[in-house]
Amino acid sequence: MSITARPRHRRKTAAALLLAMAFLLPGCRLIGLYNWSWNQELELTVITPDGEISGSSVIRASYGFRPEWWGWGDRGRSIIAHSGEAAFVEVASGRYLFAIMSENDPAMAYETFIGPITTSREERIEGFDRLYRLRETRALPRELYPTLVTFRDINDPASVEKVDPDNLEATFGPGYRLASIEIAITSNPKSSGRIIRVIPWTKEYQSKQLDGNRYETIKSNNRFANSLASGFFTTESE
Repeated sequence: MSITARPRHRRKTAAALLLAMAFLLPGCRLIGLYNWSWNQELELTVITPDGEISGSSVIRASYGFRPEWWGWGDRGRSIIAHSGEAAFVEVASGRYLFAIMSENDPAMAYETFIGPITTSREERIEGFDRLYRLRETRALPRELYPTLVTFRDINDPASVEKVDPDNLEATFGPGYRLASIEIAITSNPKSSGRIIRVIPWTKEYQSKQLDGNRYETIKSNNRFANSLASGFFTTESE
């Protein structure tokens, strides 16, 4: 009896279904697919001339990896994702401080609560199992701070500028100081719908950079704005 090879398109479909199972069935490990998802909250606290003020946001973060037989090397097997909105705080009337989101968000939580992410598959499995079960708040280590930004004109995406976390006065004036950034693994629901009330133009910039260019390019006259798009502030479509 001869054995007929499975058509390539069927193998690809089966692989896609296995990957989907990793997210639909967290912790499903029988076929070597690992995935952890948790809600993490970032809170910014700023000292202003009028006192202390805070703002926070909860995102959904995920980390996982495909089985070793999947190929592409260890980095190619990693599955990293997040959804939600960037944390922000109104430090003065019409002036906001944002901590933009990035693919480092899951690693930020792991390194704060567990330690450095090692190359050991077994240690990562143990570490993410611990992180997934945590409900705890800690000060975010300085070396893990996300990029902080503001807008000179909140209605003009191209006016975005980076903020030095160690020198808020350079951006906002005398009396402004970043008191802390805290991170929590929480049961609170993912934030949604708040940031769009502050920067309603985000939907227009889902397919272009904040400087208005369609793609990121070294030819842009505003390289920082060109390096950002609305996805750094919200993954929500509404």
